[in-house]
Amino acid sequence: MISRTASAMLHQLAAEGVAPWLSADGADGGADSADSVVDVLSHLARRRLVAGAVLAEVPSATLHRVCDALLPVYLDTDGRDGHVSVTACRGRGTGAENLVAAARDLYEGVGRTNLLVRLPTDPAGLMALRDCLALGIGVHAGPVYSVERYGEVLDAFFAGMERALASGLPLQEITSVVSVPVGPLDAAVNARLDAVRNARADTARDTAAVATARCLYGMREDRLSSDWWRVIRTGGAQLPLLLWTDSTPGQVAPLVGANTAHVFTVARLEEAAAHAQLAGEALMGTAPEGAQALKELVSWGVDMDETTRRLEEATTECVPPVRTES
Repeated sequence: MISRTASAMLHQLAAEGVAPWLSADGADGGADSADSVVDVLSHLARRRLVAGAVLAEVPSATLHRVCDALLPVYLDTDGRDGHVSVTACRGRGTGAENLVAAARDLYEGVGRTNLLVRLPTDPAGLMALRDCLALGIGVHAGPVYSVERYGEVLDAFFAGMERALASGLPLQEITSVVSVPVGPLDAAVNARLDAVRNARADTARDTAAVATARCLYGMREDRLSSDWWRVIRTGGAQLPLLLWTDSTPGQVAPLVGANTAHVFTVARLEEAAAHAQLAGEALMGTAPEGAQALKELVSWGVDMDETTRRLEEATTECVPPVRTES
């Protein structure tokens, strides 16, 4: 299924508190492709080498099988791991209420407690995130490219969990994860640095994503030191998870941090295992360095607000997630 080198890297990531997830975006290639995805996930789940899955468009039967394959992981970790993420399509309209309705239909239709409904992070998506958590529906929010957007996601997380707690819902069953596409962020910033045409600016290449990740990690740690987090944590709440997605091999090692996840396709996993040199915890206490690196990018003329806005606009998070077999 995967090489010994890749297996060893998954073990090492897990030992550092990083949950390895598998992205199965190729699952819409037909029955054989879908079966292959289920086989790989089932194999890795039995060996406890995978902690979650991100799916694109898949047949409903495949979605059920993937959820069932990861359910033992979910149960063994008391709901911390073993989740399967699929998108709630806002086909009925653009408002938050339409997203919530789609999310509820999807969650109830699949009928698996380890399902996460993927939502965008635009204003309607953030409202839907809050309302879904309040209803007890686990959510995967994304994409997040900036510190400001992540702050808004955390605000929605706390508001939703507060309402869930007030409603008496079991908070340990309500999961929130946030995806940060690190590869595309570096690529977009590198393109802007190329336009500077200054050899000194080259030293800032491939720094934006790690700098942003350090700031996000620091923000989360600050928010998790609050009195209100202690209240909902006592009620059983799971830590909101940061998912690094679309990474290059060089980004894996500097993004190792406790209570994060790294999302791989099988091909990217093998590439990372062949080239990445893991060296333990790399994010704790690095937020000041991250903030300084982002300031340096601005000093080179990179408009980070504009860059991340364009990335958000170009990212299509809402695609039909489930196909009903005819």
